[in-house]
Amino acid sequence: MPPSAPALGGAGFWAVLSRIFKVSREIALTLVAVLGLACILALVLGFAYKASFVVFRTGSMEPRYPVGALSLTVQVPAAELAPGDVVSVKRPESGVLVTHRVVSVEPSGTGASLRLKGDANSSEDPLPYQVETGQKVLATVPAVGSWVMAMRGPGFIGAATLAVAGLVVWAYWPKRVARHKGVVSTGR
Repeated sequence: MPPSAPALGGAGFWAVLSRIFKVSREIALTLVAVLGLACILALVLGFAYKASFVVFRTGSMEPRYPVGALSLTVQVPAAELAPGDVVSVKRPESGVLVTHRVVSVEPSGTGASLRLKGDANSSEDPLPYQVETGQKVLATVPAVGSWVMAMRGPGFIGAATLAVAGLVVWAYWPKRVARHKGVVSTGR
């Protein structure tokens, strides 16, 4: 019969549990700090390079860009776009963002006239888009966009706020000072 680990006494159990809580708190605080730093970095880079994210909400660009995919885009002048690029532009009549593949580019004035077509669509979009700039897709990650859209809802924002508030309270909660028995102060 193999030797078993010694049983922890009451004080030993609480010391181990206290240590686990301390390490857990430090790990949680570090993760929140890293996520906060990543958000700040993304914000600064977004402003500097006019980058943003696009979530594919329809199947017009499937199978390469499925519904729920998240794409990193960067703003470029319309004249720099070429057939084959995937670009996001706003529909003039509704302001809705459309992300389709460029079929043709015709320079006009300070911008260009773009003919676009969704990869899964049988025909081109009915009207050309007169734009000065477009958001060119650089990279895409499938399914992540669905998570991003869910995080924009009030339920997630409320839960995240409560979680961060709980973590802050946990991190700064007053610590109990251990009292030593048998130590007498002589006042010297």
